[in-house]
Amino acid sequence: MTVGTSPATVEPSAAALSSLPREVLKWLQSLDLSYSVRNVKRDFANGFLIAEIFSRYHMQDISMHTFDNGLKSTTKNDNWEQLFRFFRKHHYPISRVDFEPVMESQNGAAIALLIRIYTLLTNRTVPIFLVEDLPEEGSGMSKKGAETLLDAASPPEVIEERDDHHGRQDAYQIFQAARQHKLAERSVPKAVAQRGEAVPLEIPEVSARSLNRNVAQMRVQQAQQVQALQKSRNTTSTSQRKSTGQVDAGQTSPGGIGFVGGKPVVDVMRPIVSGVLQENDQVMKSLDPRKDVVVSFMELCRTHVPQPTCVRVFQAITAQAHLLIDGVMKSPAEFWRVWKLLCPALVEFSERNPVFESIVSFFKTLGQLMSKEDAPLTQQLLIDGMLPSLAPLLVECPGKREPLCEVVYAYTQPQVLSRLNVLRALKESMSQMPAYVSCLSYFLPMEIQVGLQDEHLLRHYQYYALVALQSPQPSVRVAGLAMLTEVSKEFGNFAHNVLHETDTFCNLVADDWWEVQGQLMLLTGCLLEHAASVQAEGTSADKDLEAIRKTAEQRLLSVAEELMSLKGRSKVVIQIGLCSLAKVLRPYPQLLPGYVAALVQQPAQFRHRILEHQGSIRKRYSIGTSSRVYEECCLLDYWPGVDIARTMAEVAAAQNLPHLETEHFEVLTCCLPESSVDLDDTWLMVFEKMKNYIFVAFLDPVLHDLAVEVVRRYWLCRPQAAAQRALDASKKTLLQILRLHYSDAATGEAKIKETALVDFLREMKEAGGAVASMLQSVVDQFREVHNVEFQRSTLAKLFG
Repeated sequence: MTVGTSPATVEPSAAALSSLPREVLKWLQSLDLSYSVRNVKRDFANGFLIAEIFSRYHMQDISMHTFDNGLKSTTKNDNWEQLFRFFRKHHYPISRVDFEPVMESQNGAAIALLIRIYTLLTNRTVPIFLVEDLPEEGSGMSKKGAETLLDAASPPEVIEERDDHHGRQDAYQIFQAARQHKLAERSVPKAVAQRGEAVPLEIPEVSARSLNRNVAQMRVQQAQQVQALQKSRNTTSTSQRKSTGQVDAGQTSPGGIGFVGGKPVVDVMRPIVSGVLQENDQVMKSLDPRKDVVVSFMELCRTHVPQPTCVRVFQAITAQAHLLIDGVMKSPAEFWRVWKLLCPALVEFSERNPVFESIVSFFKTLGQLMSKEDAPLTQQLLIDGMLPSLAPLLVECPGKREPLCEVVYAYTQPQVLSRLNVLRALKESMSQMPAYVSCLSYFLPMEIQVGLQDEHLLRHYQYYALVALQSPQPSVRVAGLAMLTEVSKEFGNFAHNVLHETDTFCNLVADDWWEVQGQLMLLTGCLLEHAASVQAEGTSADKDLEAIRKTAEQRLLSVAEELMSLKGRSKVVIQIGLCSLAKVLRPYPQLLPGYVAALVQQPAQFRHRILEHQGSIRKRYSIGTSSRVYEECCLLDYWPGVDIARTMAEVAAAQNLPHLETEHFEVLTCCLPESSVDLDDTWLMVFEKMKNYIFVAFLDPVLHDLAVEVVRRYWLCRPQAAAQRALDASKKTLLQILRLHYSDAATGEAKIKETALVDFLREMKEAGGAVASMLQSVVDQFREVHNVEFQRSTLAKLFG
């Protein structure tokens, strides 16, 4: 006999468990197992679902094709033997004693094992409340105790005289003894007095009455009664609302039996649609007068109604969507009417058509308003009616997946279990797993946006992302990498998990599909940023984990260097890499040479977009229907400018370049800090290494303006000591440049006009101070050493 419950402080026995704890059930639902759990004792007996649970955490070690979901004893033995070897290999404390009762379908054995597995895999404990039973009669008592109990029993006459208080006292003693795990004597049962004879019940005979009216008359009378009843209900409801002050002036409810409250949606939409269509007489003439204006418009909007008019109609309906809420919430049939009326337009118009965008906006707005009114009902309408219609469209039209996924989540409750239920329903409605994985990659950013950071939900996405990487379809691999990037970017603990899976995705560096390479570049940059932050914080004390992190770090660096190596890489992949790696150049300077080489070789239009201060921009590099949107950032906000300039100087010297090109000066100019920022020794070292290239460009008509900007920045820099060092380093080179410019020797290269040179020297001389003194000294030396060339110049007018 059950007498009470108590929370378990140790691992419970299998026989004491009767149902799965809520936390474990929620965890199982998040794993998205291939079979729904209906009977725990039966469903887990063959070990197939146990293997699938561990495969979510050890994808490389468990291959589900080696397990069979059968009921034969040989199948059970084979499945559990494989699992037992896996348990021993990974040191899981699960022995035969734990799973053999599960094979035999003993009561509570599967529940106890699932609780243990949940604790092992999630490092969480679940409080279990055990049901405690009294010992069987005679099982916990000695023979002597039983005899004592019988001897102490009172005769029936005495028991009948006991009051109710004494009976309650006996029950209380038994209850307390059971809670304290003590044996207690049972109270003696009361004798039941014999009842008197029952009074006989007289049942009168049923008398039949003749039918004097025909069926038609009875139907008329029944209809009158129904109308009278409906009128009475409306009057009573109105009087009640008036008494509470809830009736608005002019508010009416439509007639008709079966429609409860609200106004039919077509009646609400009709004046809105007509108001827009009346602006175009040609459209009004093309409408079918035998049909409702809304229905006729939807039939003709694809062929006879101009696109701007269609957009205005749907925008007007969206603006008045709140008027539809009362009808669609009180009568689901009205919602189906709206959905069936407008849904075909989602199929007929392409994803780039403004009409499609306006329809999507309407359904999103309607879903948000409905969710505010009744979120559970809204989600149920989505699952029952919308998903079966949207699923084929999501499979067949990759370009429409992202906006349609936004529509789906507009009708979904922002709770973890609700999201999982919608995802499960969508998966069951869609016939192709690749399309479902692609949809997941669009759902994940929405989860992050609303702040759903549940571990079970994120593991659901992470599992399908890892599965997608093995797909033969490039678009599915792209979706998997995109999901791993989103999870790693937002959640540090999941980024750490993804670091352990580098062997799974690093081999995609040899993938031929450009977008796979681009997404791999994004994931690599994100994980390197996470690894650098972990290294800077020094939070990892486990030597094994630190070794795994360093190994993964080296793999990622190799991937980044190979993707930026320009060996047949798409300029789009390089552009993605330049943006994603800009943040990790400081902690990983070994990436700098390849990064600078890729930057200067990038086409000018691509390079200018990421070097200009215009904020982040989102671009779709391919016109394809399934191409992703990528974010281009301004590199100046993230990169180490001085390290970029120093690396460029070292590469130019190592390669012995004859001169610099325009792209080199564009990068160098962007690297230089603002004039209000002091230049340190590192910047002066860069000038020392690049001054020859800078002054040679000084005479090039194409590079002159860029070179002048660099020279001006150094000669007029702060502090004064740094400017003086730059001036001293420029004297010898400036003298050679003057001699070369005024020499009559034919060099075969175009030179700037003398006016451009003299204008710059005049500007610097007027700046005064050390600059003017240095220029005067160089010109005087030029007059003495190269007098012939000096006589060809007009410098005497400027410097005397």
